[in-house]
Amino acid sequence: MKVSCQPIIIALAIACSACISDTQEEKLMQPPLKPGQVLDPDSMYAKTWPGRPALVKLKDNLILAIPPQYHQFWAHRHWLTGRDTSFRPPMKLDKLPYAKLAGFTMHLPDFEGYTPDNYRKDFDENRVEIAYISPAPMSYMEPDAPGSYPPNQFGRISTGQFRAFDPEKYEEKFGLRCYEQQERDGDRQICYGKRDSDLDEYLILDIMVPPYEKHHIFPMMTTKYFSPKYGGLEIAWRSHMNNFPRWREIDAQIWKFIDAWNIAPSHAPVASPITPTTP
Repeated sequence: MKVSCQPIIIALAIACSACISDTQEEKLMQPPLKPGQVLDPDSMYAKTWPGRPALVKLKDNLILAIPPQYHQFWAHRHWLTGRDTSFRPPMKLDKLPYAKLAGFTMHLPDFEGYTPDNYRKDFDENRVEIAYISPAPMSYMEPDAPGSYPPNQFGRISTGQFRAFDPEKYEEKFGLRCYEQQERDGDRQICYGKRDSDLDEYLILDIMVPPYEKHHIFPMMTTKYFSPKYGGLEIAWRSHMNNFPRWREIDAQIWKFIDAWNIAPSHAPVASPITPTTP
């Protein structure tokens, strides 16, 4: 598996933005091209390539510098003026408003971003969409608390009068226990298991089961869960069912990117507003 080192380069570029010229910084942020590939200057990709990462402040201790190719930069434009609506360097980090959420997109097999070859594909089976990363309260971890903390979620849907499945009936799939949802025709399962053994963290993965109905033209697996990392985050991601065997690798890579793209000062406090001031 090849994973780009560009996130590290981006972080260095931002940290040194006060001491290098715009020209030098642009050289660090060229579009991702194949060897020998020439970017069509008339393409939307070329015309709107921003050359700098999008800055998203979720918490004081989590400020993401998301590389351009990992979000739809060509679509992040003002509807009337066409100007870029994302915050980007050289904006100072202490001037960034809090954001309610952040998201990004990556593509298998090597976790690359949008390229001139794939950015126009509406249905891409290699795509992994991180729908959102959002601050969430640590109280989600309290016993029986509402929210998306997986052990509490699993308890709610596996017990009681309105349970979603029989907890005694399951099958093992790629390191998860998958339960057939009640009141369904066997076309969906709820899968539960550890996503990170070192951190003792779990997730619930909602999957579609083959053979797929004709109207299921793009069968998906989806998850939404709480993690105590960075003082509490809720994360939701989805991808095509063909990528189910790689769910653990996908989830781990998401967190690797979050860690690599975080440019918050090391002394930043963990606590931040749970209800941000701006969208």
